Amino acid sequence: MYYQLWAFFLQEDEYQQWRKNTKLNNNYNRLTWQKINDFFASVEDNFLVKSQLGRAKNQEHFISIATENGYNLTLEELAWFLVTRKHIWTFLDFAQTTPSVKDKLLASKTPQQFVQIAANYGYHFTIDELAWLLTEIKSSPELVPIDNSVGEVDTVSNYGKIEIGYWIWLAEEWGIIAPFCHREPPLNFMSQYSDNPFLPDRCFLPKSYFNQHLISHR
Repeated sequence: MYYQLWAFFLQEDEYQQWRKNTKLNNNYNRLTWQKINDFFASVEDNFLVKSQLGRAKNQEHFISIATENGYNLTLEELAWFLVTRKHIWTFLDFAQTTPSVKDKLLASKTPQQFVQIAANYGYHFTIDELAWLLTEIKSSPELVPIDNSVGEVDTVSNYGKIEIGYWIWLAEEWGIIAPFCHREPPLNFMSQYSDNPFLPDRCFLPKSYFNQHLISHR
């Protein structure tokens, strides 16, 4: 399945074409993002469907197989989700290896400044898209800081070769992601708790909580 996703959407020619299309026709919201996330989480637990998708011959065949198995998604939605994620990751990778850009981003006082800096270098994404991706990463117990009993922080903050921790902390400071972390992700996370996925009985407050902004989850 992962080869098909790369070949159909993320190899250079397909990626650039979809980037143009999604930039011109981006009418999707958080519910669409969650729906695609739910799709991948469900497929990951279903060997039969995953293997069927792995034999898809083209983009339309991939969507047809998903539809036949009860998943309601369109080619355009899936492409938007995949290429947007890659676009943000490509920019963060660029920032990781370009100290002057990284310093500008870390000095951003608002998310508007952050996305404008990205746009200045040819990377276009919305504040919401950045927030959804960082929230998704933060909800994973493998990629978030955890306060232990003596007040130290144990963290696995690298995502591939990209250090992600300071982008999450910056987004918390701006208030575009909630100041909570999951110890364990709840079942059916994105769909079951879409209105408020950071419930107190499933989360804990980091030490910096009272220095952060309280927000309503988007």
